[in-house]
Amino acid sequence: MRKEEFLKSIDSKILKDSVIQEAFSKEHLNEEIIKNHTFSTGTTTVGLTCKDAVILGTDKRATMAYFVASKTAEKLHKIQDHAWITIAGGVADAQYLVEVLRAETSIYQLEKDKPIPIKAAGRMLSNILYRNKSFPFQVGLILGGVTEEEGPTILDIGAYGSILPEKYVAVGSGQNFSYGVLEAKYKDDLTPEQGKEIVKKAVTSSIIRDMASGNGIDIAILKKEGPAEREFIPIK
Repeated sequence: MRKEEFLKSIDSKILKDSVIQEAFSKEHLNEEIIKNHTFSTGTTTVGLTCKDAVILGTDKRATMAYFVASKTAEKLHKIQDHAWITIAGGVADAQYLVEVLRAETSIYQLEKDKPIPIKAAGRMLSNILYRNKSFPFQVGLILGGVTEEEGPTILDIGAYGSILPEKYVAVGSGQNFSYGVLEAKYKDDLTPEQGKEIVKKAVTSSIIRDMASGNGIDIAILKKEGPAEREFIPIK
């Protein structure tokens, strides 16, 4: 091999190795940037079924790591008059999904000329989440409502599209504390007022113990007939 060819092959190898090293460094740097700048979120959302009604409750605090970003965050959203959803996790992801589900369910109701079943709305949302499971939405959702055919229905919907029908459920950083109350207090055939008190106690227990939950409780009572009843309960 001539001297010029030998030097050229060495230069090519050095160049190739440097490109690989630079790419690795950039990838590693991007991972570090994402790791260090992804804000953790905290929340407490609760839902339960009772006699001819569904009760949903959330706290009002939004956090970015140890910083309280908002004391009036909306975590309880109307999808349709008879179907509401609570959100936990990344705020942008959750708000986007709420808007998409609201639009899709409105189209369904215009075409069918009847309220969409809660389970059908849950399947719509599940399909969206499952299609994006490679780059998942960072959310935990509770979809609840009452229809003539289904009665009171609560669906715990995970970030990858899982659907778990439940009688009661809690989602978010404060869920462990809420579950303690739900397990102890829940029983079949609760009245809406009894259900409301249990949800209030469940969210309050999380606000007391979970630093990422706080600033009051937002509650919605969904009944078979009439509009949803919504109430804000301040917690000092």
